[in-house]
Amino acid sequence: MAWSRLRICFSGLEPWLQVDINSGRTVGFKVVLFDVDGTLYEQGPLRRAMLLRLVRGHLFRPREGWRTLQALSAYRHAQETLRKEGAGDVAAAQIARACERTAIDHEAMVECVERWMEREPLSMLPRFRREGLLEFLGVCRRNGVRLAVVSDYPAEAKLQALGIADWFELVLSAQSPDVGVFKPNPRGLMVALQRLGVPREQCIYVGDRLDVDVEAAKAAGIASVIVTRRAPSATDVHTTVTDFAQLHTLLFGRNERDRLAAA
Repeated sequence: MAWSRLRICFSGLEPWLQVDINSGRTVGFKVVLFDVDGTLYEQGPLRRAMLLRLVRGHLFRPREGWRTLQALSAYRHAQETLRKEGAGDVAAAQIARACERTAIDHEAMVECVERWMEREPLSMLPRFRREGLLEFLGVCRRNGVRLAVVSDYPAEAKLQALGIADWFELVLSAQSPDVGVFKPNPRGLMVALQRLGVPREQCIYVGDRLDVDVEAAKAAGIASVIVTRRAPSATDVHTTVTDFAQLHTLLFGRNERDRLAAA
């Protein structure tokens, strides 16, 4: 399987992340950067649960419910179009694009996004936290690995809701003043490296999208691991795992995982 043979090297550079044959550990990394949405929790099931909540909340106001769905769809679409641009104030640009697409006024769009994408999901997040995440964060800490977040959206409230905010020493998003762009632009990752004071060769980035997270990490010169249930894939700059148990084994070896399970 691809995840058990991670060997990361960039063209013209010596490989820096390799698997130790005896222990099965990946060696050479000191920092793990994480995406949030779809990486630390199951985004698909959460969205389906939120859709059900929205429909139930608008049973007697179907037109309002339909407009809410249109607003949320336009907001997500705006993010995808902005991925190719440097917007500076990405939050304002995303709202403006969504308003243009739907003819919904600015105040109503902001209220819709704040409620249905920022506040309402928080109470549901713990149900969809990825299995094995807490154990993985724990083994990182025990092994002296530093942890940070680079997300497209502000992540502090989500991390609090997931019960993991205290694990991370740095949390950045596209809305951070010194970032201002969505991935796959690598600026967020590069700012994280600068803030943490670590070279790119000592970092691994964990995300969930090949088209966004792998490309951002590649542009920053960082090795990446994608958590996905799609068909396994690997290149000289990324590999995939299906869950945090596999990521645990990939980075720390099967012996470490077995020891933890037996404890």
